[in-house]
Amino acid sequence: MNPTQLKRVFIVLAVVFVFWILAEVLGGGPDDSETAFVLPALQMSEVDAITITRPAGTNLLERVSDSTWTVNGYTAAEGQVQDLFDGLAESVEAELVATGSSVHGRMEIDSAQGIFMRFENEGETLASVVFGKRGRAYNSRYVRLEGDDLVYQFTGQLAGAVDRAESDWRDKSILSVEPDSVGRVVARRSEGAYTLNRGEDGWLIGSGESTDSAAVHRMLNQYNALQASGFASAAQVDSTDFTRPDRTVTLFDLDGDTLASLAFDSTSAAYWLKVDADSVIYRILQWKANQMIPVDSTLRASEGEG
Repeated sequence: MNPTQLKRVFIVLAVVFVFWILAEVLGGGPDDSETAFVLPALQMSEVDAITITRPAGTNLLERVSDSTWTVNGYTAAEGQVQDLFDGLAESVEAELVATGSSVHGRMEIDSAQGIFMRFENEGETLASVVFGKRGRAYNSRYVRLEGDDLVYQFTGQLAGAVDRAESDWRDKSILSVEPDSVGRVVARRSEGAYTLNRGEDGWLIGSGESTDSAAVHRMLNQYNALQASGFASAAQVDSTDFTRPDRTVTLFDLDGDTLASLAFDSTSAAYWLKVDADSVIYRILQWKANQMIPVDSTLRASEGEG
């Protein structure tokens, strides 16, 4: 390359560089185009309703007190709702990845596939965002403001929260009975029924036989902060039959008053559970049900014990 040609190349490169500088200046620079605040860092106290519309259905979260929320009329787990607001706080800044609506379908962020989340207070919409499929990075997701074509990718725990079904939002707490408050247990399984009575020197079973105190304690401890694995759907509720339950157990306090009465209806790998007159039907895994109402032989003291 002769000096004249080399000079022309330098002139062309210089012109390109000048145009690039002008584009960056007029366009706001790379920082402005690659990141933007798209998710509102709302506080729980600022919101009284959150509507999450997914292709599979809608979840309506409503605040009924400072820390109590419901989901579709059921009590929501406080920790799940707090996680949602924590996710908003950590995900307010995101990377711009697309500017046109032509990619919305591929990113599953269009009106047919997207997950719409609307935050309201006293009927006023505070923010409305649309979530698409998972992003390229770990724990990331595509998101856009409703009515806006710009698509961003953010990273944070909110990426998983938007996938929750109604049962995932619900409070799975069933009951909490302190073992020391129990004075009597009446249990029935298909193998037979038995009664546990607290005596002055420990627990007795049946007509007054000694028990394995550790085994009885393990049993009673199942009712302390008892959690469900899930809930029966409307169709599953219709198929349950608690008129002749497969198992029952009633806990009485030290004065003989009923603490809780539970009925179990078996399924292939779990049990449906009702507590007292509560209309909610919980799902309990089979191994958990076996720990709640063990076979009476496992509660009896072995030879030489007691």
